[in-house]
Amino acid sequence: MPQWALQMLSGYTTVALPLMMFVCAMIVMLVLGNPLIDWLRARRWRKDKDAETWTVREDTPDTHLVKQGTPSMGGIGIIVAAVATFTALLSTMFALAHFDNSRAYSAITATYPLAQVAMAAALMPLVVLSHAALGFADDWSKATGRGGLRARAKFMSQVVLAIGFLIAFSLLTLTQSYTGIRFLNEVFSGNGWIAGVSLLVMIGLLVGTCNAVNLTDGIDGLAAGLAVQAGAAFLLAGANLYEIGFVSIIFWSALAGACLGFLFFNKYPARVFMGDTGSLAIGAALGAGAVLTKAVFLLPFIGFIYFVEMFSVMLQVGYFKWTKRQTGEGKRIFRRAPLHHHFELGGWSEWRVVATFWFVNLTTTIIGLGLWSQGWLPRWP
Repeated sequence: MPQWALQMLSGYTTVALPLMMFVCAMIVMLVLGNPLIDWLRARRWRKDKDAETWTVREDTPDTHLVKQGTPSMGGIGIIVAAVATFTALLSTMFALAHFDNSRAYSAITATYPLAQVAMAAALMPLVVLSHAALGFADDWSKATGRGGLRARAKFMSQVVLAIGFLIAFSLLTLTQSYTGIRFLNEVFSGNGWIAGVSLLVMIGLLVGTCNAVNLTDGIDGLAAGLAVQAGAAFLLAGANLYEIGFVSIIFWSALAGACLGFLFFNKYPARVFMGDTGSLAIGAALGAGAVLTKAVFLLPFIGFIYFVEMFSVMLQVGYFKWTKRQTGEGKRIFRRAPLHHHFELGGWSEWRVVATFWFVNLTTTIIGLGLWSQGWLPRWP
């Protein structure tokens, strides 16, 4: 077996394997992009075959009307590129190590059952695929003229998926030193109130990141570009992690590479949008990745713009409802929410908004990584 492959599997070069994942996923996405766009453009799922399948959101500025007919569901390409690359490369390297009977393979199999290793490697792809399926159902409902999934059903589905991830992670923790999600430990030790708070925080985190990315995906290239930054940040923050945490970083490298490839088609003017298929999956990966790498307190820095976009909507809706109760007429804080539309309506071009938001998020990411490297941010859970 080649020495470079042994080094990757053994963990001596913790950057080489994520870098390979990144590059390969990007190439796969670039190859898939044009055929996927052509296939989506050819879809006519509405009962009225003459009706436009792909319509713009009703809450977007009038300048977005020119985007009418731009296909959504481009997240299919992102997910396929990331999951296929991750699965193919990781399984190939593991198989090579097995047939070569390498020391790295022997050390792994002597410590953990193969079934446990396989399930741990499958955790992140399953999280992403399950949320992509939920997003696809919403996108398909909109494309067929049904208006999308009901908000309550969508929210409850996200909660169920979040609980499923937390339980699976707790049961699949590979080492005794990595205690996993502490709420299960608290349940068995009798600290029920601590368990309840931990559970609610984790569920809120995962559901929140899903919706934060979903709300950010309303302007060409913004959400995908921020995801590339997140992948790089996870790698820098957790380069010394092993087992399930490092597997998460490897997967995020593939996801970031796929998002960079997607940007080739999604940059202004976009030829395709990721839709809920991509945004919910990326949001779930963001929350799950923070949990698996113990980087929950780093997440507000990595995903700063995502959360700003989400809270701008919450503030806008809350203030409108409160002023309507008080005065009978609802008032707004922003011209329109999410926040990127506020700047668009203020005269900013889409590219200026995206570039500014990317720069702000890069700045907060660098600050967060600096605090993280100095040990000023807690490692949790």
